[in-house]
Amino acid sequence: MLSVKLTQFATPFWAALGLNIIARGQALFAPMYSIDSYDVARKSFSGEIAYSLSDGRFVRAALWWLQGQIGLSPIESVSASMCLSIPLFIISGFIFAAAIVDDIEQKEAFAFAALFTLHPFATEYFFYGEVTFATVLAVFFAALAVWSAYRAPPLWTWRCATIAAVVLALGNYQVVIGHIAAGGLLVLVACLCIGDTVSKSDLSDVLADFLRRTSVLVAGFAAYALCLILTKLLLPAAASGRAFRSISPDFSQKLHTFGDAIAFCFLPPHGITSTTSSIVTILALALSIVLLLRTPLQQRKRTAALMVGLAVTAAIASAAIAPLIGDTAWLAPRLLSPMALCVAALGVIGFRSAVANSRLCLVAAFAIVVAGYVGADASILFDQRRMNLWDHREANRIMARLEADPAFGKATSLAVVGRRKMHPLALGTSSLDMNTSALGSPWSKLGLFEQATGYSFASPSDLQWQTAIDYCAHGTVWPQPGSVGLINELAIVCLPQR
Repeated sequence: MLSVKLTQFATPFWAALGLNIIARGQALFAPMYSIDSYDVARKSFSGEIAYSLSDGRFVRAALWWLQGQIGLSPIESVSASMCLSIPLFIISGFIFAAAIVDDIEQKEAFAFAALFTLHPFATEYFFYGEVTFATVLAVFFAALAVWSAYRAPPLWTWRCATIAAVVLALGNYQVVIGHIAAGGLLVLVACLCIGDTVSKSDLSDVLADFLRRTSVLVAGFAAYALCLILTKLLLPAAASGRAFRSISPDFSQKLHTFGDAIAFCFLPPHGITSTTSSIVTILALALSIVLLLRTPLQQRKRTAALMVGLAVTAAIASAAIAPLIGDTAWLAPRLLSPMALCVAALGVIGFRSAVANSRLCLVAAFAIVVAGYVGADASILFDQRRMNLWDHREANRIMARLEADPAFGKATSLAVVGRRKMHPLALGTSSLDMNTSALGSPWSKLGLFEQATGYSFASPSDLQWQTAIDYCAHGTVWPQPGSVGLINELAIVCLPQR
């Protein structure tokens, strides 16, 4: 039986893999730096382990430790991370599909995996090449948690496996809490809309079984919280990180942020997806929701229809909840990536609930959506390579100006005062952390110069930093004459103060 199931996913896997390579092939075979990657390149393994622990990501810290033990440098193995991530991501999509839709067919599995993995929000995973595989691994464990919670036999062995999967997922990347919560709610939607479940089973029995299985996921969340408490007790230094800081109770601000997150999900900036693609997605989802609501309404199960509507609403809300968890609202696409699960699941459930003509409309609409996703992914990653190229060339031009000073050989520290987040030729795909210049983030500047020029400079001391600020306060900004200089052992670069 297992071999039959695996064979069922073979053709959809290769088809989805082909689309993913077309969409994200640029990230596979050459190093691409995010603003974080430059900082990671300068850190030791112990530094990254400490950072992961302060973020409540003890599983990721363990992965860093393991990499250090076997000598696998994250920056130098970016291509390997990408090559492993793409097939694992597709497998995660299949597991989610099997968890949400019972007895899923090949064409449905392909559609689900394509919509789930190619969504442009997930493309930001591939910006952070040194941890892309770890991030996708968190999604994989989230998928296993949902499958084992709702599709595995109700045995203690599987319940323990579900709890472990939740801890492994959240201990790696907390954003997947949206995948787990939305995935569970979408299972309920499928149960109430597909086949004869509503007509043959009492609604209370369906809900009781759903709540009983959901309680195992809740136990997993509690186990993760317990692990955080233990981390804080055993490693007091980690308690200063953002995972352990108190969250502002400004509910009005959180509510406003939630509204912005929902708007971002459905109508993201043009550089992430085209307006046409976004509109087609909205129309296709609206048609899917109408079709899946039709089944309980036709059977005069108004309570079931109400439950479906509430579950769909809650799933979409859960997918957009990640930006509200932290103490600072940050509408980065990667934080809203659970929305891809809603798009994939609602599309497939709607297809299952549709008649012939409606199915043709859905197929046509989602074909346009997938094509738009492929184009958006390729554009985002192409622009990342352009941004890397521009940053590296500019760093070398700055360094050439410094090298012209006879005292350059004495320089041991580098201070880059100010910031320039955008290059003169703006990129349409720039959004928060995506495709922004490494000269715009305080933690990426020295790493940029190191990776682009081959020079290694120490961070300036407090006294040197003040000296650099005073120098730039009375000088010009790059690329004007006098915008770089040397004072004793300190090299100084003056960027715009904005």
